Amino acid sequence: MAILRLELDNILCFDNFKADFSYPKKLVNSTLENEYLQNYPFIRYKRVNVIVGSNASGKTSLGKAIWHTFRFLRKKEAHLIQQMVSKKTKEASILIDCVFAEGLFFRFEVIAKPNGEIDARYRPLILNKTDSYESVLLKLPDTPFQNYLQALENVVSGGWNFCFPTIEEGFDFISCKYPKNESEEFVSIFENVLKTLDPSIEKVFKSKEQEDTYIIKMSEKTIAVKHGEKISGLNYLSSGTKYAINIAALIFSIKKHTNGFYYADEQFSYVNSDIEIACLNKMVDLLGDGEQLFLTTHNTELLSLPYPNHCFSFLKKEIINNKSVISLVDASKFEKRNNVIIKNLYDNDAFDMAPNTEKVFEIANN
Repeated sequence: MAILRLELDNILCFDNFKADFSYPKKLVNSTLENEYLQNYPFIRYKRVNVIVGSNASGKTSLGKAIWHTFRFLRKKEAHLIQQMVSKKTKEASILIDCVFAEGLFFRFEVIAKPNGEIDARYRPLILNKTDSYESVLLKLPDTPFQNYLQALENVVSGGWNFCFPTIEEGFDFISCKYPKNESEEFVSIFENVLKTLDPSIEKVFKSKEQEDTYIIKMSEKTIAVKHGEKISGLNYLSSGTKYAINIAALIFSIKKHTNGFYYADEQFSYVNSDIEIACLNKMVDLLGDGEQLFLTTHNTELLSLPYPNHCFSFLKKEIINNKSVISLVDASKFEKRNNVIIKNLYDNDAFDMAPNTEKVFEIANN
């Protein structure tokens, strides 16, 4: 599953927020293959989305807005939308366009009213071989808004995998429960990631005594990693190394194509830049048809990667008319030539993203 468009209004920290994850023109000699549905070559979407943003720019909130929307489509529980409404006295809305490798497109819209009512409409469409995103939008059925339970009666929801920092509620959780025929493959990936993050780790193996538990062997100690326990509770591992469990699980999930949509939010904050680049490249290599990856980061070194310019974007927070406004700045809107390194443009502040440090220098010395 892949997202082609997202619009948020009065949702979390977003007002009149619009993001386009499609691209209109086929790229010649692109360094990133298959940025379209295999059987529908004119349905072009950004397979890889590297989103750079400073603190409090909305990276985690963007992921949560998508996550709760997906959960709402599956669970049909009103609170999943209501809890995201920022100003309760004002109407809130979400629009999301999604596409599946099997040839299904849908537009989902939801409106949360100040009185607590939620209306929605779900408009699916079976793709033709010659369809483009633009042509699909012209063919959407004129379905009216109705009570969300009626609107979602026949909804099709895809799979997803969201990784958020452990400080986020519900995400300080070790997930390593796999069937026997998959556990050996997972432990191999887990060991490779762990050894990359911490060379002092000698071996990783599945526990024979404890179910859904893996043992990390170091020279003078062993550490048990058990499904369901807290990541933050792992002793003797550095802050960055603790995230190896999430990184390994994400790589394994992409390799097995178990989810389709992947959102990794600041999983490499404590990790060496070269390691983050290596992991991202491996995840991109493993993506399948119709799958999509989002990775949020502070690390601007990723902007040097030879991906198409439209793979890179920036979450920008500004104060406009005494109001905080967040927008997603697409690098390809500034530079369409894919032989230009985005990092160079960023370093020269072409995207107007440089932080204002004046207040720090205003601090008195005495």
